[in-house]
Amino acid sequence: MARKVNLTPLLALAVVAIAIMTALVFALRPGQAEEGGPQLQYPPEPPAPTMGPNPTIPAGLASGPQFLADFATADSLNGWQMVELDFVLPEERANWEIDNGRLRQAFASETRNSAITQVAALAPATVADGVVRVSFYDEFNGIAGLVVRYQGEVSYEASYYRLRLLKREYEATPKYALEKVVDGVATPLATVDGPGFAPRQWHVIELEVRGGALTARLDGKVLLQASDPQPLPAGRAGVYTRALGGIVFDDFLIVP
Repeated sequence: MARKVNLTPLLALAVVAIAIMTALVFALRPGQAEEGGPQLQYPPEPPAPTMGPNPTIPAGLASGPQFLADFATADSLNGWQMVELDFVLPEERANWEIDNGRLRQAFASETRNSAITQVAALAPATVADGVVRVSFYDEFNGIAGLVVRYQGEVSYEASYYRLRLLKREYEATPKYALEKVVDGVATPLATVDGPGFAPRQWHVIELEVRGGALTARLDGKVLLQASDPQPLPAGRAGVYTRALGGIVFDDFLIVP
């Protein structure tokens, strides 16, 4: 008599094995995250430094400036001229605004894109001889400076003296340059290779012009000196940067 085999336990064992294998396949699928399981955690980014107050104006300068702009109110830019020092289309012009009592370069165009265009904000004052001074705080722009004795109807063909500083993180050199621009063409008068300024902290820059003698200072120390045998005539003065955003200026003044 043939012996009957009970298949029920074997079938149950097979079902269990198949269930285990299926679970393992899903568990090991690439990119499949287990619901409720641990996820990859990135270390938190350090908070950006607080900007804090900008350096105070020395009493000797504050007592008798020829021109002072502290950008305290919305109408602080009345009379200022915003210029592109490179050729750009009208819709790509740079934006400048008053932000919490400071002058901010706010990118370019209505869509506020970062642009490498060289730009300047010119105060409504003419400088022949004197000291032009401003505080600046760089968040991520990396380029700051001053323009003195600016004259010209077409901004990218204008003539002026320019102090240009780069932050230390940039590989480009020289980090500091004092230039004479004539009809839009720049010629270096003096340069220093480094180290560049530190971002995310306040700095004070000055450009003094006396006839053909020019002296640039950073945080009270002489940075560059040059002599121009054919000095430019009197013209407007202002701040210089690129339309990359991420930089503010405060306490712009001109002292005879």
